[in-house]
Amino acid sequence: MPRRPVARDIVLALEGRPIHKLRWTNAATINMSDLEPKRISSSRDNARLGLMPTLLLSMGLLVLVSVGSILALNWITGRSVVQEFATRLIARGLTIQEMALRRHLDAAVDQATFIATAVGDGHYLFSDPGLGDFVSGTIAAAPQIGGFILADPNGNALRVVRGKTNTEFRLDRLDITSDRQLAEVADEIRTRKDPYWGPPVYREATQAASLNYRVPIWKRDLYVGFLAVAVSTRALSKLSTELSDPPRLVAFMLYGQDRVLAHPFTVDGDRRQSEDTPLLMLRTSGDRVIANFSSLPPLDEAGIAPPVGILARQHTVDGERYFVFAREISGYSDLPITIGFYVLARAVDAPLRLFYWASIIALAMFGVSLIATALMAGAITGPIRRAARGAAAIGTFDFDKVAPLARSRIREINGLAQSFNAMLDGLRAFGRYVPRTLVTRLVKEGRVGAGTEERKLAIMFTDIVGFTAACESMTAGEVAEFINQHLALVAACVEQEGGTIDKFIGDAVMAFWGAPGRVDNPAASACRAATAIQQAIAADNEQRIATGLEPVRIRIGVHIGNVIVGDIGAPNRINYTIVGDAVNATQRLESLGKVIDPDAESITLISREVFEMLPDGFRCISRGTHLVKGKHEGLDVYQLVDRPKDVARNTV
Repeated sequence: MPRRPVARDIVLALEGRPIHKLRWTNAATINMSDLEPKRISSSRDNARLGLMPTLLLSMGLLVLVSVGSILALNWITGRSVVQEFATRLIARGLTIQEMALRRHLDAAVDQATFIATAVGDGHYLFSDPGLGDFVSGTIAAAPQIGGFILADPNGNALRVVRGKTNTEFRLDRLDITSDRQLAEVADEIRTRKDPYWGPPVYREATQAASLNYRVPIWKRDLYVGFLAVAVSTRALSKLSTELSDPPRLVAFMLYGQDRVLAHPFTVDGDRRQSEDTPLLMLRTSGDRVIANFSSLPPLDEAGIAPPVGILARQHTVDGERYFVFAREISGYSDLPITIGFYVLARAVDAPLRLFYWASIIALAMFGVSLIATALMAGAITGPIRRAARGAAAIGTFDFDKVAPLARSRIREINGLAQSFNAMLDGLRAFGRYVPRTLVTRLVKEGRVGAGTEERKLAIMFTDIVGFTAACESMTAGEVAEFINQHLALVAACVEQEGGTIDKFIGDAVMAFWGAPGRVDNPAASACRAATAIQQAIAADNEQRIATGLEPVRIRIGVHIGNVIVGDIGAPNRINYTIVGDAVNATQRLESLGKVIDPDAESITLISREVFEMLPDGFRCISRGTHLVKGKHEGLDVYQLVDRPKDVARNTV
């Protein structure tokens, strides 16, 4: 049986290690035998040495041996360790920059592919009025994309340009044949079969240069148009600015090795850019450190050996020495991108200088620590003894008989007292933080430590519609209060119908019926809880509207199927939970609510398996068969409307 975390917290308190909060795995994981009084008394009886002499002797020897050994070892290995750290830091800096760049470019590729597929498969026509809303909504989640053009073979195009914020878009339709630059791009794309990255393009209308991902759209052998997505070089320059800390460190991106793709200097663009010169030449960019990047001498700093594939060079400007590191990015065959950064040489050497000073100070403190050891030992032993007596009382579960530890002027001892007192408060509040209902059922059913089994359970998922957007106008405290109030409302409805709450996932709730205690008709219980949640949400929304607040909208999904239920987790943290394909299907049902009725205040979708198990009194509406992610076969979906009394179930 897994070990109860209380015993570990007591040991940590006795060792002087702070306990900031109590963490309980699950009531089903507690091994009460770990805290048996006989074990505590046995340990106390076997102790023969006094605390004070033991502490003096052990701390004195520890200081003498450990500090002396560490100083000697540091002098032997310290320099190489610090230099290795600097080398790894170089690789890490380039890796972070590469990952950030790939997120920008891959977002453009993914969204362009998604939109082009939707158009190519005939889901949207170029003349469809809803096409603009579809593509705008698609790229809203990718702020890296500055805009795009979607055109048919005749040159009729839909253009979407992002506004000042990520949610603002300007849509217009144009004839690209009247725009020489766009017409040339269209003629080139028509000759291609596969998507590709085009060369940087500068637009006079926006006075900005951008990388552009071009996707020709074909239906078999019929060319039906193209899609071009723009990633602004200004956005990439902002990314370089975020990764820079001038003059100590400056990040940059090059197109090839002679043109500036992104640099903190170009975050606002440059008047020298034009259609013929969309990107500035590196030698005229104004950055004297890398102006002659391709001809800089190699780095010869001892101890700094960049990994394979990283270009390391050095340069001196105005008497200040700089290290330059760069690497070519692979995976974008049409884009010869080189990322890099340069850093002050003294910033790289700084850890080594700090090491020398730290060694000198350590030698001085070595003698002081030996004297302080004796003084500290006397100040520590008193509170430790009182903590030990309190721990012995806790071992017998006499929480009310344990007095809190007094404050101390010694920080560590005061931390021990605070941690001990916090642990004591947590134990007294045991019943509040341990799921009593679940524990009671597990004990009643004899399921404590029984492992896992397969059962047919009814599963529910709930989720608030637009929760992230709603939270943008709230403070952190208001968000917490809102979530707590909503979860309390949903949890009350679930528990009233005998459900087991599996977990809270932000504003979402996952619950199930049929375990640990068996239920005659888990599907009916889950649906009764769902309708109760809908009624509670409706009542709560009336109050919210009356006070000037936005109403809450919620989606609910209910499904039934075979799952694995029981103790699942790591040895030191077991959860009583469920796993299985039915869980995924339930979550997909809940997500279908935004497709079936996105404007509903509350919508509950159930599967055919649940529908067929409902007794008289429930009213449902057939919503057809839907394909969901991860399922090869469609789900027959019904909307649970109500459970009016004395009304036979009917299907519309």
